[in-house]
Amino acid sequence: MKNPFHTDTLEPDQPFCNRVAELGELANHARNGMNVVIFAPRRYGKTSLVRRVQHQLRGEGICIIYAQFMRLVSVDDLVHRLAKGIISGLHEHESLLEKGKRWLGHFPSIQTSFTIDPVTGLPSVGVQMAKRQVDPIVALEGILEEIGKFLEKEEFQVCIALDEFQDIVDIKDARTESLLREHIQRHRASYFFLGSRRRVLLDIFNNRGRPFYQSATMMELDALPEEECVDFITSQFAQAGKQCPEEVALEIVQRVERYPYYLQALAYRAFEFCEKKCSTGDVSKAFESLIANERYGYQAIIQGISTGQLKLLRGIAEEEKASVTSSAFLQTYNLTLGGVQSARKFLSEQDLIEKAENGQWGIVDPMFREWMLHAF
Repeated sequence: MKNPFHTDTLEPDQPFCNRVAELGELANHARNGMNVVIFAPRRYGKTSLVRRVQHQLRGEGICIIYAQFMRLVSVDDLVHRLAKGIISGLHEHESLLEKGKRWLGHFPSIQTSFTIDPVTGLPSVGVQMAKRQVDPIVALEGILEEIGKFLEKEEFQVCIALDEFQDIVDIKDARTESLLREHIQRHRASYFFLGSRRRVLLDIFNNRGRPFYQSATMMELDALPEEECVDFITSQFAQAGKQCPEEVALEIVQRVERYPYYLQALAYRAFEFCEKKCSTGDVSKAFESLIANERYGYQAIIQGISTGQLKLLRGIAEEEKASVTSSAFLQTYNLTLGGVQSARKFLSEQDLIEKAENGQWGIVDPMFREWMLHAF
């Protein structure tokens, strides 16, 4: 029996839990030429959601462009990723090897190469930037201008998704953000700005002193609805030839606190452990297996933070909803007020902790919190 659950970015034809309202809303925004900021913690399904929406829009004749900005290292890197996204999107919309070659004339700064895969027989498009510009900012302005001219001349609609958009701040060049805003506001297209470092992303769009201030509609992805999660798990088990009673599915959902990635990951392992009918014992074994599998990533997080940041993280994990500046908290975890304020700023910018409406702090990732409780 093939396991019906997936832990990577979901393809449009793979099972998708809920998000019906979000899918409809994003599709309408794209059709109307609106820009949208889509924010949620890591592994919350933002990319899967947007790729699913773009797949639907492509079926309506809308040209789809997607660029990944995660861990940008330079302006040159940004320009190359934009170029790759543009050429790939245009090639999918109308084969560049056939009638779409005329589009390449709109992008003189992008050099393309075409090869045929010897196994599949399908064309592959290579992308590199012309070496005429010395200053990367000049190259960025050039490609943004080319996008604008292209959008003005073509009649079809275009939807451009920029994933992990907040990582433009890591380039450490203030001109980048200003230049992007200057051109994007003139582009005849709908932009989706995705991000998981929520504090950084929201500051880009909500800080009055920054170029992108209030330039897009905000959409926050919430935890998945409990009832829909239970229905999703039970139906996926059934379609794959196994049983998962509702009360067992509910345990899966509650163990991971309706967190999209972990919902799929825990259900995947529970499906593997059970024979024909999933039990609470299978879920417990699956949960321990999941924690063990994820520990490498969690250990990398711990190794990348300071002692003070780790002490604050441990305190928040142990107290769940912590008043981190209270004298009792500071004394218990051997912290100073200044140390907490500095560590809190860093950890929240990395989206490791978040502030609840009541002012208390908690760990964003429920499985990371569970691991920390056992690891220290």
